[in-house]
Amino acid sequence: MKFAHLLSASVLLEAALLLRVVQSFSTIVSSPSKLRPSSSSLHMVGGSASSDSDFEKPRSVSDNQTVNPNVYNIPLKEAAQLWTASTQESNNADRQAGVPYLNSKSKDYFVDDVFSLRISRDGGLGMELLELAGGRDDGIGITIVQGVTKGGNAEKAGIIPGDSIAAVTVYDLGSTSNGGNVNNFGGLVEETNSRVRACECKDFDNTIDALANFPGENADELYLDVKRIRRWPKVKVQVEYPPSQCAEGFNPVKQLEFFAGENLKRALQNRGIVLDDPAAPKCDFCGSNACYVSIYKGKAILNPMGPTEEKLMERNPNVRLSCKTTVGYNMQEGELKLKVNLSQWK
Repeated sequence: MKFAHLLSASVLLEAALLLRVVQSFSTIVSSPSKLRPSSSSLHMVGGSASSDSDFEKPRSVSDNQTVNPNVYNIPLKEAAQLWTASTQESNNADRQAGVPYLNSKSKDYFVDDVFSLRISRDGGLGMELLELAGGRDDGIGITIVQGVTKGGNAEKAGIIPGDSIAAVTVYDLGSTSNGGNVNNFGGLVEETNSRVRACECKDFDNTIDALANFPGENADELYLDVKRIRRWPKVKVQVEYPPSQCAEGFNPVKQLEFFAGENLKRALQNRGIVLDDPAAPKCDFCGSNACYVSIYKGKAILNPMGPTEEKLMERNPNVRLSCKTTVGYNMQEGELKLKVNLSQWK
């Protein structure tokens, strides 16, 4: 384990060892014609796994439903226990196969990107670094911010303990009169060139090199891309079945917990809620006859209706198409209460 303070040479005496944990989940969906008490998936409450097709990463879109994502920041000690490095087997638009990237051990937390934090080098960066994993010949490891100096440059830039530096960008100013880059008055044209050093999943030495040596002596400031672990916001959901579909002894009210950003229909099905409403019209989007749900609490934490859905629900403003509904829109937490299988209510 290695430590450094970018203002002084003090040595810290504690560290954390990260173990990689692979999370696996399963989805159970059933569709009996009559609901009965049992130990089956009908009684699943709370955590079902999130998958890429089931939910979207919480977004920060500027509208009246936006939540400041910093409310979901977590303390250093907790973050240090959650950081891990992962790889993937195939290429996609986000990253290459086999290239390590920072990840969270727990599905209850997510790794967020904080881009281009501008930090002055005047007087030092004002942060302490802690190596959680390293010692490899290839320089791969995990290095995080152990602490920031109160009132220092790192704190002013918005860096917090538990962050991990993913990239360092330096902008170099220069001037030229070659290649036609001369202004109308025959003077020199100032150019800005950028240099970037990636340091995600790097050990202590490589991270220090990116922060201290890579910028060079003439760089007055840096722009840091940061990885930050945040708690995944959740929504408490109460689902109510129509009594006509429930056998004697079956509780028609189910208490669940969803992640913010989950698709409502898939979230219900993944947690064993049976959507079965033969008398209802089929949804134009998903083709299901049980897509319609009635929201009687928590409409404000759902995504706004699109034009088509708004037109369809003009006479039923409390009804939503579950296949087109996002729970906990824009990182909102709260409580949601709804009824399913609407035509079966008598």
